[in-house]
Amino acid sequence: MEEKRKGNVQEVKEAMAAGVCAVHCLEEAKKKLEDAKYLGIWDILGGGALSSMLKHNRLEEAQESLELAGKKVKMFEKELADISVNAEIHVEIQSFEKFADIFFDNILSDWAIQEKITRASKQVDEALERIRQLLLSLQMMNQRYQKDGEEDVVWDVLEM
Repeated sequence: MEEKRKGNVQEVKEAMAAGVCAVHCLEEAKKKLEDAKYLGIWDILGGGALSSMLKHNRLEEAQESLELAGKKVKMFEKELADISVNAEIHVEIQSFEKFADIFFDNILSDWAIQEKITRASKQVDEALERIRQLLLSLQMMNQRYQKDGEEDVVWDVLEM
């Protein structure tokens, strides 16, 4: 029984570590999307080709961060499945039409990109909220396993 409990604690610890990693990656993507959003506003207000290029550089970085975050979220889902917790967290990686936006550089293309940035940012926020809720549930699960007096070995992971 003691070995099973220790195994459960270890599985919860692994799930929490994967969740924290996913949160860090999503937060990084969120920062880059926010930067792109502000550059997009500058672009809409007449920033020209330079603002479009800067915006798309930031969007490329955000897309790379989202791809990494997507992998980390999948890893988190796998770790959750190991402890019989089923959770689907959606992180959709969108493409942003760089060529059309820079070539045509008009308010319609700028606005379309802003809408995509807003949708991607909202999706990241929803994924972050879901993962944070799951992390709290995992902490409560860990506390149940810790009732026998063993030191809390999981909470430290959240303080990384």
